[in-house]
Amino acid sequence: MVIHLWLACATPPEGPPATTGTPTTPEAVVAMDPARVAIRASLDLRGVRPSIEEFDRVAADPAAVDELVEEWLHDLRFGSRMADLWSEVYLTRSEAAYYVGPDDYGLYDVSGADFLHSVGDQPLRMLARIADEDRPWTELVTADWTLADPLLGQIWPLEREEGDGWTEARWTDARPDAGVLSSNTLWWRYTSTDSNANRKRANQISRIFLCEDYLVRPIEFDRALDLLDEEAVLTALQTNPACLNCHASLDPLAGYLYGFWYYDYYSVADLTEYHPERELQWGDQTGVPPGYFGSPGFTLKDLGRQLAADNRFAECAVEQATHLLLGRDLVLDDTGRLVQHREAFIQGGATLRALVRSVIASPEYRAGDVDDAVSVPWKLASADLLASQIEDLTGFRWTTDGYDLLQSADVGFRTLAGGADGYYATKGATLPNATLVLTHERLAEAAAAYVAATDLALDPTERRLLVDVDAAETSGSAPSSVRQLQTLHLRLFGKRVAETDPEVVELAALYDDVFAIQQDPTSAWAAVVSALLRDPDLLLY
Repeated sequence: MVIHLWLACATPPEGPPATTGTPTTPEAVVAMDPARVAIRASLDLRGVRPSIEEFDRVAADPAAVDELVEEWLHDLRFGSRMADLWSEVYLTRSEAAYYVGPDDYGLYDVSGADFLHSVGDQPLRMLARIADEDRPWTELVTADWTLADPLLGQIWPLEREEGDGWTEARWTDARPDAGVLSSNTLWWRYTSTDSNANRKRANQISRIFLCEDYLVRPIEFDRALDLLDEEAVLTALQTNPACLNCHASLDPLAGYLYGFWYYDYYSVADLTEYHPERELQWGDQTGVPPGYFGSPGFTLKDLGRQLAADNRFAECAVEQATHLLLGRDLVLDDTGRLVQHREAFIQGGATLRALVRSVIASPEYRAGDVDDAVSVPWKLASADLLASQIEDLTGFRWTTDGYDLLQSADVGFRTLAGGADGYYATKGATLPNATLVLTHERLAEAAAAYVAATDLALDPTERRLLVDVDAAETSGSAPSSVRQLQTLHLRLFGKRVAETDPEVVELAALYDDVFAIQQDPTSAWAAVVSALLRDPDLLLY
């Protein structure tokens, strides 16, 4: 993330933003092909590739990309896609971070996969709703509501609206209303020892909502300090200038969190309830009362309001959105553009949709094949994105025993596919690696076998991918087969290929080779689709 150098800029600069080094203005950046812009935006906003009809609109009028982007910003999948993006910020979708499971609640008929999904997704579902309903971003830390599915409604102290999915709920155990800050999930994920005294949790608040990570600050320790002397360490934290650099603001933040102070992380009774009787325990732990960068406070609700009123809260949202959508770290040359995105965010009512719209319209997002630090010619699909686009194309979801194998790191292949498990791997891959390529290969094979068997058993009007295949034809060079190969290239990659292009000729030959061995059109089409799904364009977009 860039340094908060741009916070003094309250309004966007007139004309193109001033930069040093790499140019970032529309005139200086080579524009990406409209079809590729459509693919990138559709994947980022919906998690799926454009349809053939949408590719046709772009081919007829390149300016239709902007119309499509606006439609996709209001797609029903937008909120869920934003939750997937921000999951790398919250890191709550983890199988290694939680101490209890369904058996501890006596729910022996609930799978571990379902339990982890419900617990890990709870704050992200709130973010998705805020995105979907154009609620102000500040509700993340000020909302007097939460969301819960039937499982959470059963195990947590919640009054929940009826329904099978995620519905609005309210806490019933006297915890302060502070949006995701009031969620059990966040404080189950980020624990504290006695000696740490909630400081780790306080740093997560700063990292997630202010983009300020205390752990990356340069620190020089006093070598004369005896770190084994608990009283000497506590005194140093309150008097030593090197320690005060962090602890003067960190320890007051930690003081807000003692209602979530747990003595036993394996006790569901201790973990499940909020403990208002422990809110004053900061007096015994650090002696530092709750406060927010010099402003006093008392409860978690005060902290939520203080965060929402901090300029850094909005600026952090802008940095996160820009970083996640560009798929790269931000640099100083991004400063001018960040100011523009911030203004769009504020003018749009501090809604995530307004912010994302601004980032996707930027020349950096739509840059072509330019080798520099600011343009983003290719992005690597995350494990979430790989799973969602394959499912949309083929109907196949890689699961076993209730676990989604691209969502699970313990049972499945999430980290092998370049994803973060939220605990041991806290950042997704940005470049392909050997395990990602192998996972992609196996996924493509399984999805191709599934869609070939499924589609060819259906009427052509009901098929998902193999819409032009004529079951009576057994040649890759047959007119219907060639049409199907052309349709596949358009559906998967947005490319229009002639029947004599090498891609079509070679895939037709592959079909014939497999059919000669198997004497089965389903196997032959599975081989063709597998080859296409293994194309790097499904990984890089």
